Amino acid sequence: MVEEMVLKINQNILAARAGVEDIWYSSSIQDVADNEFCISVPTRGASPMVLKKGDLIKITLIAGVSRYEFEAKVTGLRHDNIPLYVLDPPKDYNRIQLREFVRLPIVLEINYAEEPSEGKEPVFSKGNSLDLSGGGIRLLSHKPFLENTILLLKITLPLKTGREFFEVRGRVARSWPDEDLGLFQVAVQFIEISRTLQDRIVRFIFMKMSEQRRLS
Repeated sequence: MVEEMVLKINQNILAARAGVEDIWYSSSIQDVADNEFCISVPTRGASPMVLKKGDLIKITLIAGVSRYEFEAKVTGLRHDNIPLYVLDPPKDYNRIQLREFVRLPIVLEINYAEEPSEGKEPVFSKGNSLDLSGGGIRLLSHKPFLENTILLLKITLPLKTGREFFEVRGRVARSWPDEDLGLFQVAVQFIEISRTLQDRIVRFIFMKMSEQRRLS
């Protein structure tokens, strides 16, 4: 069954003016009703996006393991504790699957170990990632691993609220030498990963992509 987009309060979004170059501003959904929804004033660094009634904007957001894009028309300005733009609900949207395809180049702290035989303890080595997706990770190792080797992974995500640690099992898809670094690159596919954890990883990737867009 294909999941449908649902707008939720406090959902982070990116907004850009429709029909012009994609210059994205950060915002969040502050209120949702049947015939309208409200967003905080989008900002790019210290610069706000100034909109007026009738303006059309593009919005992109992450929900579950998908990214959604749609256009919405500004119908007014509302003042609660903060100024809000009031928008028409989207009549249509594009859905882009993220779970397998969006890969974020990022260096993360990794501890990895081959899954030991029953009764033995895993021996972890420290390393770093090269990129991350909802479906797997590419890491640097001091040795190669055979295809289909099962690895135990301890990964640290640097969130704004602090570091978040999680553990997951992965299957080696392939490994190859990195001659520049004198190490081995190892592509690992997550296995038996919960939907909740996969969603957290995808949201983290979206957050980092949003930060990079604001700085570009």
